[in-house]
Amino acid sequence: MLCEVRQTVSGLRAEFTILEGGEAIGGALFPDNFLFGGPCACRYRGEELYLSYRRQPPLQNLGKAVEQRVWAPYTVARGGETVGEMCDKLARSGPFSRYGYTAMTLDGAQLEMFEMGLGRQGVAYPIWAGGRQIAQIEKPCVARDNLDACALCSLGEWAQRAAVLLCLYLDARAYARRGQIAVASVEKRCLLTFNKAVKAKYDPGFHRRAAPLQGP
Repeated sequence: MLCEVRQTVSGLRAEFTILEGGEAIGGALFPDNFLFGGPCACRYRGEELYLSYRRQPPLQNLGKAVEQRVWAPYTVARGGETVGEMCDKLARSGPFSRYGYTAMTLDGAQLEMFEMGLGRQGVAYPIWAGGRQIAQIEKPCVARDNLDACALCSLGEWAQRAAVLLCLYLDARAYARRGQIAVASVEKRCLLTFNKAVKAKYDPGFHRRAAPLQGP
């Protein structure tokens, strides 16, 4: 399954449209107080979901092992009930090597998202669950007028919904430009990943395999 998360408004707030085959299947609104805990409203195929920053107590990570530390925790709510969580974490890939990733729980399932820099080809974010890749977010290295656009490929509708939520989380964490007003601007970011543990999570053929799978 293929879809696109396309930003349409940037500034104090951010707005996104979710497109599949050129047709809107949802959208999202980041209010101007989102970074202070205000919820992000997301519509996906008629379902209303809310992402909210969960404040951490001071010194939350003090004294914890690297693998147990948590950064930027968010909750996912539906109908007033928490159905998922997301946060950034670190993992070891050797005695002196670490890499970051995003951990997610959704409807009781455990997911992980990794960042794979591909240079001028942009950045791929493979999403894994149950020991296999189920989705991928693909972001080009060029953004115009502070408006981001990501292509999402997934193995089914549930994986697509998870990828949409992770894409919004990713934008809030890594690509938000709150308060910036841009006209006729071009921003280019290139990233190359060398960590072998992360590279092992990336499958160059995943997009091709997921593309024919339209529908649940």
